[in-house]
Amino acid sequence: MQQLLMLLYLLLVVILLPFTNYCFFAEWQGDAAAVDAVLTWLLIICCCFAVVFLLLVTNYIFYTDVLDSHDRLNISNAGVIGTLHDFPFSSLSFLEYVDLSVNQLSGNLTELKTLHLYSNQLFGPIPSELGNLKNLNDLELSRNKLTGSIPITLGDLVELKILYLHSDQLSGLIPTELGNLKNLNDVELCNNQLSGSIPITLGDLTQLKNLFLYSNQLSGLIPRELGNLKNLNHLELQENQLTGSVPFTLADLTHLEFLYLYSNLLSGLIPSELGNLENLIFLDLCNSQLTSSIPITLGNLTELKIMYLYSNQLSGPIPVEIGKMKSLEQLSLWSNNLYGPIPVTLGGLTELKVVHFFSNQFSGPIPSELGNLKNLTNLDLSDNQLTGPIPASFCNLRNLQSLYLTANKLSGGKLEKFTVASNKLTGKLPRSLSKCSSFKRLRFNNNSFTRNLSEAFGIHTKLQFIDLSGNDFHSELSSNWGKCKNLTDMRVARNNISGSIPTEIGNVKGLLGLDLSSNHLIGQIPKEFGRLTSLVKLSVQNNYISGNIPKELGSLTKLESLDLSYNRLNGSIPKLTTSLARIFQRILEVLTQLNVLDLSYNLLVGDIPPQLANLKVLVSLNLSHNGLSGCIPEELEGLTGLQDVVSSYNELEGPIPNNKALINASLEGNKGLCGNVAGLHPCERLSSMVKKHSMSKGRKLILIIVLPVIGALVLLSVFVVVSSICDKRSRVRDIERRDDGWLSISMLDWKALYRDILNTHPKSFINEVRALTGIKHQIIVNLYGYCSKAQHSLWFTSMWRGEVCLVF
Repeated sequence: MQQLLMLLYLLLVVILLPFTNYCFFAEWQGDAAAVDAVLTWLLIICCCFAVVFLLLVTNYIFYTDVLDSHDRLNISNAGVIGTLHDFPFSSLSFLEYVDLSVNQLSGNLTELKTLHLYSNQLFGPIPSELGNLKNLNDLELSRNKLTGSIPITLGDLVELKILYLHSDQLSGLIPTELGNLKNLNDVELCNNQLSGSIPITLGDLTQLKNLFLYSNQLSGLIPRELGNLKNLNHLELQENQLTGSVPFTLADLTHLEFLYLYSNLLSGLIPSELGNLENLIFLDLCNSQLTSSIPITLGNLTELKIMYLYSNQLSGPIPVEIGKMKSLEQLSLWSNNLYGPIPVTLGGLTELKVVHFFSNQFSGPIPSELGNLKNLTNLDLSDNQLTGPIPASFCNLRNLQSLYLTANKLSGGKLEKFTVASNKLTGKLPRSLSKCSSFKRLRFNNNSFTRNLSEAFGIHTKLQFIDLSGNDFHSELSSNWGKCKNLTDMRVARNNISGSIPTEIGNVKGLLGLDLSSNHLIGQIPKEFGRLTSLVKLSVQNNYISGNIPKELGSLTKLESLDLSYNRLNGSIPKLTTSLARIFQRILEVLTQLNVLDLSYNLLVGDIPPQLANLKVLVSLNLSHNGLSGCIPEELEGLTGLQDVVSSYNELEGPIPNNKALINASLEGNKGLCGNVAGLHPCERLSSMVKKHSMSKGRKLILIIVLPVIGALVLLSVFVVVSSICDKRSRVRDIERRDDGWLSISMLDWKALYRDILNTHPKSFINEVRALTGIKHQIIVNLYGYCSKAQHSLWFTSMWRGEVCLVF
């Protein structure tokens, strides 16, 4: 609307501009008549534009304020004449209510081909005038509140292909005239209150593909004429009051895929001819009064997925031919009078998911072949006369969720295998489990069970496998687990277990797998684990385990997977002289079958030991988030089977060895690493790096050797000095003179000796002066004089390092 008004404004300006210019020009020349004429035209143009503007604004207010705000259009009794061909229905998509009644509208809709009025609030009867829409192809009035009967005039819509009148409140009979609609493909009259019988004329609709008449009050027989509908895919007549037998003519519907006749009053036999429906996918004849036996011809329905025959009066045995229905997924025969053994051929129906045979008179043992039904989720054989033990093969039913065997005559055997894994079970496990000594395999994993784990289980000497992972068990691990001598696999991951790991678990010599991950365990890894010489997998990650890695793990020569990550392990794994280093190196030398090693998220320090190269079958290595330093050992280049390496967030340095897994490894957080890898700086030349590394090691060795030697020399020097001082004090402190005039030198004090010579022999000083005057030297300058009184001294200038100074 705004754009249209702007356009009108621009058009008005363009039109008025020439007149305005002419008016000014005429007034300038004094032509009054021309000015009056121009003003008259301007007035006329402005009035025209004003009228147009008012019309536009009026229409805009009508459409926005009246229609859009109320979503209703009421033009009833307004004297409107003409046709609706130009009415803007397509522009009024927001309308919910239109009333054009009591007017003088004319014309017709005879060219109408599609009429969709479904899912509204329409009520009242269906107008018989709809029969005048001769070209109508698609009529859909479903999901309203229409009442009354179906107009017989609809039989005149000979072009009609789709007729949807379902989910209304229609009553009365189904018009026989509908049989005239030869082009019908889809008829849906279900979910109404229609009564009477099904017209036999519907058998004339040879193009029909879908016939839905269910959930009405239809009675009488199912017309045999329906067998003429050769193109029918869906036939749904369930939830009515139909009587009589199932017509054998339905066997002629060779394209039929879905046949629903359940919840009627049908009686008699199941036609053996139904075995001809080779395309049938869903067969439901339940909740009727069918009698006799199940036809063996049903075994020909190789495409059938669902067969419901329950709640009838069927008798006799289950035909063994049923084993040919390889596509069958659900088989429900409950609440009949079937008897005899359960066919072993059922074991070949590997697609079966649901088997309900309860409330019959089946006898004999449960076939062990049922253990082949790998996809079975629900098996109910209760309320029969079955005998013998529960087949051991039921342990193979890994997807089984519900098993009902009550009210039979089963006997023998003890409960050895119990599986309720991956359900939504909650609450506490019964205390009686702790007293069941026959258990061999238990699976309680992936539920929400709770209980003090030390109370839930006792001593199960026959137990071989137990999985308690993914629950809410709490408290500590009991030492009784060490008495389960036959245990080979124990999984208690992802619970709330606390306390330390019982050392008694080390007594279970045949243990192959132990998973205690994701709990709240504390303390150290028991050294008794070294006795588990058969252990293949050990997972203790994501706990609070601390301390060192016990040296006893070196005995686990068959270990393939070791995961100690996300703990508080400390110590080191380098080539040092510490006991831990030797322990870990010994472990690496022995565990040659290890293919998974995860020590991430601990407190390990030092170098990565080159003994890792002994793990020839290592596939995954994770040393991340520790404090490891030094270079990555070049020996790891020989681990050709290595696929996944994570060594991030350590203090590693130096080049990355030429190994594909190491080159593609996750190494972030190591500032000292280098190489031709994305995110790392190039390395220095190999020789210089090796030299630097060797020099570094050499310096360490020199410091280790030289420092003690220097310390020893310093101590020796101190000892010598102290000894000489003490010795000097013990000697004669001056030179003693003998009676014969000779000097007795008792110590090497040259200053005192020189003074004594001068005092004793004055001539010696004169001789010294004469000698100095005769000596020529580059650092001795002219002698100025001397003094022989008191203290003897010489005066001369001396040049020291280029500086001349006076020396006294």
